Amino acid sequence: MPPQGDSPKQPGYIRELLDAVPAGIIVTHQDGRISYINAEAERLFGYSRAELVEKSIDLLLPDRFSRNHAQLRQSYIDQPSTRYMGAGRDLYGKRKDNSEFPLEIGLRSLVADGEQFIVATIVNITRRKQLEERFSKVIDASPYGQLLVDEHGIIQMINPSLLRLFGYNRDELLGKSMDVLLPERYRDGHEKLRAGYIQKPSLRPMGLGRDLTGRHKSGTEIPIEIGLSQVESDAGNLTLAVVTDISERKRLELNLKQANAHLEEFTYVASHDLKSPLRGISDLVEWIHEDLGDKAPESVGKNIERIRLRIGRMERLIEDLLLYARAGKRAKESSVIDVASLIGGIIEMQPIPAHFHIQQEIHIKEIIAAKIPLETVLRNLFSNALKHHTGVDPHISICAEASGSYCLFKVVDNGPGIPKGAQERVFRLFQTLSNSESSGSGIGLALAKRLTESHGGQIELISEDTGCSFHVWWPRFARKDIDE
Repeated sequence: MPPQGDSPKQPGYIRELLDAVPAGIIVTHQDGRISYINAEAERLFGYSRAELVEKSIDLLLPDRFSRNHAQLRQSYIDQPSTRYMGAGRDLYGKRKDNSEFPLEIGLRSLVADGEQFIVATIVNITRRKQLEERFSKVIDASPYGQLLVDEHGIIQMINPSLLRLFGYNRDELLGKSMDVLLPERYRDGHEKLRAGYIQKPSLRPMGLGRDLTGRHKSGTEIPIEIGLSQVESDAGNLTLAVVTDISERKRLELNLKQANAHLEEFTYVASHDLKSPLRGISDLVEWIHEDLGDKAPESVGKNIERIRLRIGRMERLIEDLLLYARAGKRAKESSVIDVASLIGGIIEMQPIPAHFHIQQEIHIKEIIAAKIPLETVLRNLFSNALKHHTGVDPHISICAEASGSYCLFKVVDNGPGIPKGAQERVFRLFQTLSNSESSGSGIGLALAKRLTESHGGQIELISEDTGCSFHVWWPRFARKDIDE
């Protein structure tokens, strides 16, 4: 016979054993009358045993559940088995004070003294529900589209960001196959891919190396990135998919690719179409000079020399254009660079006037980077400081130090500085602050900026009333986006 509330037939150690169980235990007759409850069940529902024994189990159920409970109980009696009650539904218990709490119930049939009883094991899952609600709020607040799907690809949860991305409302997707979010040409093969992931689940991006697209409710296709991870739950293994719209990135990549292609095409065409007539002009000037010989007036000789200078400047400009176009491509040959040797070599190669004071402050030994682009940037900045310094007691310092995952190079001079209104345009192509013949093509700083940014770095100019300080942040470790 099953244990009674205070039955003398029930040994004391059994009562103590059942009261020590951390889950509520309630034993009922087939008609729903309570035969026994343990101490944890008393605590959960707020009743004493005397108040519940021989009372209907419906007393512990909210009204919305008690109406159909007799039918569900009879169904269980007809086909008894050990199982969870209310699978797939939220169940609640009702306390003596009429407050409710979420619970989980396990059922088992028990036969004693020729009578069939139902043993219910009850667990308060309030804490679990709170955690689930917090998890749901985190998912809902995510700026990235997220959805949970079961092993059959049926959507179990979806957040607002994904609904906005694909143009659906929640009711249109919950409980539906996630294939609705795929272009039709991918749906046939998706089941096989999903089965492969379920067999070998891992935290990984989906469709690596392939362009993935989703299908908006309107039929428009969306370029996306998807990250997958497996989530264990009572309903089985679920897959969490994080979906990101990369339309803007794709658009920018395409625009950048087109701009670089157009620039490269222009510079190569320009170099071919300009070099030939320029060389012809140079030859004509030389022939005129030879024809005139020593009889040429002094003014004519000066003008011929000015033409030669300008032809030479034009040739350098064409070469600079080609160099600038190539600067948009990242160099992949990274190597260990001794920073002191790099800077020492740059200084040694420059013709430095005797009255200039050059200072080095090296606080980092080595970096891993593409040497030629970095050397080109620093050489441009150093030669620029030498060329444009017009102050008294000229001083230039080159510094290098670690700055997070970057190496920070500083080229600082005490020259006249650059006016604030001109600081934004010094990095533009063909921009110079001087109109003299020796001012250069105005491509050096533009080239430095293009090389720095194409290799994952950043360049900045700081100039107040006097002096210029160029700061260059260059990655000091091998980077996947550059080296692969």
